[in-house]
Amino acid sequence: MAYWQWCLPFAASGLLFFSTASLVEAEGEGRMVRDRAMYLKHDGGTYTHYLELRADGSYRRMARGPQYSEERDRGTWQRTSSKNLLLRSDAHLRNIRAGDLFISMRQPERLKTLPDLKHRIQAFLRAHRSQEFPADDIERIRETAVGGEPSLKISDITVLGAKWVQRSDVEKLVREIDRFLASSEKNLFTLVPIEYKTATIYVDDDRAELTQKIIADELAGAAPSSSLAERYGYQEIGEAQFLKETSDSQTVSLPGETSEFRK
Repeated sequence: MAYWQWCLPFAASGLLFFSTASLVEAEGEGRMVRDRAMYLKHDGGTYTHYLELRADGSYRRMARGPQYSEERDRGTWQRTSSKNLLLRSDAHLRNIRAGDLFISMRQPERLKTLPDLKHRIQAFLRAHRSQEFPADDIERIRETAVGGEPSLKISDITVLGAKWVQRSDVEKLVREIDRFLASSEKNLFTLVPIEYKTATIYVDDDRAELTQKIIADELAGAAPSSSLAERYGYQEIGEAQFLKETSDSQTVSLPGETSEFRK
């Protein structure tokens, strides 16, 4: 499980509910703007995450650890008339989620394996008529060896924080795979602005509802201190702070090839 846990800082930035394609149509490409550069920061615990939105329309995501900074994504960005931030990645695809079920698409080559995974999920559902399943059973529908080492495996499906999985979520996952395969916006990510305390935080679209609930619970005095809303989104910082924090350690960048995802 350690491999996907390492991937989650980025994965959490890309969990999906394919609202993005319809959002693009609703907003209209001609009404999107980039009025200024922005620098956003998210404290993710072990790593601090940064999003640099440049005035020339390019962006990069960075993660800063104790000893170095790593560039984890780059591409182009636009702001819609409703202030959402659209990021078109040159390096990554969106992830797939249904309820507590999660499929990481961080490695683009996994796109080729999705039809086979879908068929295996359907075969599992035909063979098991229960309305809920142990999480381990779902994660064993298919496991992939890491680096060709049979003893090191990751699950193609990850169950996030639940011991039991509802049949309805497994069925929904099949539908989400179909929607993902049919989508022309597999590499398009959306950040939604949410007002929180005296600032605006930018939250990935599929986490916006959860974050708004956390804010409502905080205002009502019902949320535990560990559920602070800013842990789910980026906050804007100044250019000087961004440059200082990302220049303090060695930076490892993504390879420089042109992306096959650029439209």
